[in-house]
Amino acid sequence: MLDHLMPLISSPWLYVIVFVAVAIDGFIPIMPSETVVIGLGALSATGRPSLAALATAVIAGGMAGDRVSYWLGRQAGGRIRNGKLAMAKEKAERALLRYGGAAILAGRFLPYGRTATTTTAGSVRLPIGRFTLFSGLASAAWAAYAIGLGWIGGATFAGSPLLGTAFGLVLGSFLAIVHTVAERRRRPAPETRALPAEGGAVAERRRPAPEARAVPADGGAVAERRRPVAQTRAIPAVQPVVIRSRDITQRRVARAGSTA
Repeated sequence: MLDHLMPLISSPWLYVIVFVAVAIDGFIPIMPSETVVIGLGALSATGRPSLAALATAVIAGGMAGDRVSYWLGRQAGGRIRNGKLAMAKEKAERALLRYGGAAILAGRFLPYGRTATTTTAGSVRLPIGRFTLFSGLASAAWAAYAIGLGWIGGATFAGSPLLGTAFGLVLGSFLAIVHTVAERRRRPAPETRALPAEGGAVAERRRPAPEARAVPADGGAVAERRRPVAQTRAIPAVQPVVIRSRDITQRRVARAGSTA
């Protein structure tokens, strides 16, 4: 496979391809420019391609891509609101406000950090001269880092450039993990806010009891509400006629005698 790539590795067009790949990676983060540069760095341990020419192409491509990302940030930086890039952009904005152009140098080594910092620099109107200075420093530092990882792998596995490339990628991933863990441990724990009370103690929130409404009565006293008693209407009773048992008996006897 490498035999087919040797004509391209020896060709000046290789550096043009490197320049374009690194530049596109500045505003399209899915471009695998790091893999390309580390792989070529592993091959450079054998003498080809030239380290100086490779580093020049990487630095120039980095600055060109940063310039495009800066311009995009000035035009439409506020439209990036969702996804990982939006989260990275928010962190980059805080870093730029706190550290200035140095955030561009640090963001070059973070996932999505390059695009986030350069786009945010454009959206916050960072002066172009200051931006170009830190973009050049960041590009040079990243070129030394990526090419150096590949060269170490290529020198370690001199007989297999593919193993050298893989070693450089694994080493770079390991360094990224170490940086992420150290960054998380350095973050301060979120502070809890207590409610101050009288005497410096923490007061417990309690719901106030509802106030009782008093009904004023005569004499200023509080009168109790009472339901008025319903008035009852008297029903006239029928006077019963009392019939004595003796009268009934006499009537029965009289009736019996007249019948006889």
